[in-house]
Order: sequence, then structure tokens, then C-alpha cells
Amino acid sequence: MNSIKKQGRLAGLLWFLCALTGGFGLIYIRSNVLVPGDAAATAAHIVASEFLFRAAIVGNLLSQVFLFFFGLTLFHLFKEVDRKLAMVVLGSVMLTVGIAVVNNLNSFGALVVLSQADYLKVFSPEQLHAVAMFFLRMGNSFGQGLLEIFWTPYFFAFGLLVIKSRFLPKILGILLLIMSIGYAANILTKVLVPQFYPAFFTELAMSLGALGGIPTMLWLLIMGAKDQPLVDRAS
Repeated sequence: MNSIKKQGRLAGLLWFLCALTGGFGLIYIRSNVLVPGDAAATAAHIVASEFLFRAAIVGNLLSQVFLFFFGLTLFHLFKEVDRKLAMVVLGSVMLTVGIAVVNNLNSFGALVVLSQADYLKVFSPEQLHAVAMFFLRMGNSFGQGLLEIFWTPYFFAFGLLVIKSRFLPKILGILLLIMSIGYAANILTKVLVPQFYPAFFTELAMSLGALGGIPTMLWLLIMGAKDQPLVDRAS
């Protein structure tokens, strides 16, 4: 098996592990912990299933470790195709990792305020529940939105590299470009016009992300990257 195919499959494996661990953390907190508009119920879910909540945090952190090495693998895979675009991918991934790791402090903050520590007894339970809800909303709303700022150049440059290199089918590169536009629209509407039903753009971004990300990830994982002579790529 040639080196390019191996690198492609390694990238696919790292991407899959990143999606698996990060998906568990994100879906668990949003589906099993957060109760919109009800801080007391949200706090009760955290206290009742603290181990699973901590496991979700670990999943999110592991996801960033896999994403870190995924970015490095993509850089090595595409650096001979277009080094500048490969640097955009690498830089965007590294910034995403940094923001995501810091963003997990919001989840740790929710745990701290619900820990029943002695120094927190000056606050009423309702106040503590509200602060915990604040941390979770920050982490899963604007904190998550900050990541999407760098997902846009990341997937846009990734799509151009796929098209230019011909390591993968061209259609996957086009889907990645569309995917990047969806994330850009989502973060802009979320920040600039939050009253303009941003949930629609979030759902659109997630749908486009699945449309472009899942086929590309599976192709890399199963097929790897097809080697192309440099003379062919130049043409």
C-alpha cells in the first residue's frame, strides 16, 4: 500500500474517532442534560448523572486530541499539492482545537457551581442553578459558534485541495466547499441577527456538514487517498 493511501486512511480513522468521541459529548449534553428555559431541571440532570456528564467532557477533550493529529495528517497529505492551502487547513484546525479545549471550561464551571462546596453556600440553589445553566448555554451556543469561524476556512481549503489533488473524487471537494459556506452563514446569522430564527441556519449547517463531511470521512477511512503523479496534478 503506497504512502498516500496510508495517509488517507489514517486521516479517515482520526476523523472518525474525532466525530465519535466529540459527537457523544455534544449529543449527550444537548439531548440529556440541557432543558431549555429550565435551569433547575438542567442542574438536576447533571447531579443525577454526573459520571456521564464527566464522560461527555472527556469525550469532547479526546475529540480535540484526534482533531489535532487529523490536522497534521491532512497537512502531510496535501503539502505537496498546495502548501499554502495545506497551511490554511492546519492553522484552522489548530485554532479550532485551542478554542474547543478552552470552551470545555464552561462544562467544568457547571460542575463546580453544583458541587455543593462550602464556599458556595452563600448562594441560593436557584442562583447556582442559573449560573450552571449560564455556563452550559455559553459552551453550547456562542462557544460552539466560535469554532465554526475556523471551520469555514478549514473546510473551504480542504475542499479546494481535494479538487486540486484528485486524491479523492471531485464531488467530495465540491460538497466540502458547500459545507464551509453553510457554517459561515450559521455563525454570521447567530451573531448579527439572533432574532432572525438562527435555528434554521444551524440545522442547515449541520445538514450540509453531514452531506459533505460523512462521505469524505468514509471515503478516506475505507478507500484512502488515490495516488496521482505530480505531472497529472499539475495538468
